[in-house]
Amino acid sequence: DPACGSGHMLTYAFDLLFRIYEEEGYVPNEIPALILKHNLCGLEICPRAAQLAELALVFKAREKSRRFFQPGILVQPRILALQDIRFDEDELRDYIAALELGALFNQPMLQLLNQFEQATTFGSLIQPCLDEQNIIFARHAIEAKDLGGQLFLRETHGKVLRVLEQAEMLCQRYHVVVANPPYMGSDSFNEVLKGFVDANFNDKRTDLFALFISRNSRLCLPGAYFAMITMHSWIFLSSYEVLRELILAQWSIQSLL
Repeated sequence: DPACGSGHMLTYAFDLLFRIYEEEGYVPNEIPALILKHNLCGLEICPRAAQLAELALVFKAREKSRRFFQPGILVQPRILALQDIRFDEDELRDYIAALELGALFNQPMLQLLNQFEQATTFGSLIQPCLDEQNIIFARHAIEAKDLGGQLFLRETHGKVLRVLEQAEMLCQRYHVVVANPPYMGSDSFNEVLKGFVDANFNDKRTDLFALFISRNSRLCLPGAYFAMITMHSWIFLSSYEVLRELILAQWSIQSLL
């Protein structure tokens, strides 16, 4: 769920997944940890909502398994609150020099590091400029470096790794994507959001929920399902004609309520 709020859809999915695991013959006490480790993922721009989603999933797991809180069994839910992350030029220059990974920090990598300056405004609409494979490679290369006693670089090191974590979550592909996306008409967009939409989405949209329809489709694996609770205006307003054509050309509607 790329706009998970406090986790209502994820907790429902937890119950469904638990029954699937049971039908496949898994030991009930082991199922909650497997679900949280392999099957559920949430993104959010509000840290308090993300904490509530984590807590709700942990309570779900404890409800199903009394041993869940024991050491070695407890699994942290994969809920990520996106953060604004900014670097100044001198900060990155000194950090790159200390890591001795100049070749890694090419133009696409530097562009990626700057994509999250407004993460709490753009949220999951951000589309990382590097693919998952390159992001994982960069993260492993950076994590392998020892900063030693260079305390002044540790904050930058943490920020770089946080960018890579956020980017990795946003470029993964999923079998199922569900969302109750945010609603906001374009008349209410601030200048930063208007500029972002103009630069990253080709057709004219009049609401954030419509942007999420396109964005969520890009989070899907081939043959995947995605489902959303949206306004119904995209079905008939002329401003959504391009979106309707895209849906009919690329996807198959299984259910529309």
